Amino acid sequence: MTIPQAYRRLREQLSAVCGDFSDYEARRILEYVTGCGVRDFPWKLIENQPIDADTVCKMEDVLVRRLKHEPLEYILGEVWFCGLRLHVTPDCLIPQADTEVVCERARSLLPQGGRLADIGTGSGCIALAVLAGTKNTSAVAYDISGPALSVAYENARSLGFSTRFCPVLSDVFAEDFMKGDGFFDVIVSNPPYIRTQDIAELAPEVRAEPLSALDGGADGLRFYRRLLAVCPTHIRRGGAMVLEIGYDEGEALRLLCRERGLSCEIFQDFGGNDRGCVIRP
Repeated sequence: MTIPQAYRRLREQLSAVCGDFSDYEARRILEYVTGCGVRDFPWKLIENQPIDADTVCKMEDVLVRRLKHEPLEYILGEVWFCGLRLHVTPDCLIPQADTEVVCERARSLLPQGGRLADIGTGSGCIALAVLAGTKNTSAVAYDISGPALSVAYENARSLGFSTRFCPVLSDVFAEDFMKGDGFFDVIVSNPPYIRTQDIAELAPEVRAEPLSALDGGADGLRFYRRLLAVCPTHIRRGGAMVLEIGYDEGEALRLLCRERGLSCEIFQDFGGNDRGCVIRP
């Protein structure tokens, strides 16, 4: 089998599980099994190079798992996010492109030398993307999952940010959450915000992600209420919270903030949907 033949086979098979993304996933799988870089892949297609038997077996193993709706990012163990190559496992949420606008907003608000808190850090994607785009900053990354924090710290270390990244095992609903942790210039979070009753209707790939990172309670707002109760007292003067939200939760967040005397600015993602909010005391 040659690389072009493998590419065609993957595209045909993958169309059943990822539709229009079959081309992208076929490329990612071939890059992974052949060790070929993104820039080199087009040349491999032109050169019509054969693939050895071991590589074909590896490709078929990946394909079988993907056809069972296992997320490709978990199979490959990595994802690209904000230009960073991050390790991911089933212990953490898979970073999505729409979340990059949350990172961009947090970066713009974090001053040089500033201090960031990332609540529900998962793979560390948001905190690390902010650190990568700011100077002399540091981040405290909270998560209830020890395995997820291990992934986050591994990513921080591989990117050279281990001295600027402090993982903290903590439950946002614990009475002592953030007590003694001081003040932050920016507090960011992509909390669970999917309504409990909607979980069963999600794509199987999404349901393969940690339930604790998806389920936002009956109305999807459980974590926002807790964050708005705790975080404002930990924001430095002139600082802000930046939260990711569901596309239909903007008005609910405005109301929650208004009830607490907080300002709330909604911003959109690349598709024009409400994706986040900036909250100030």
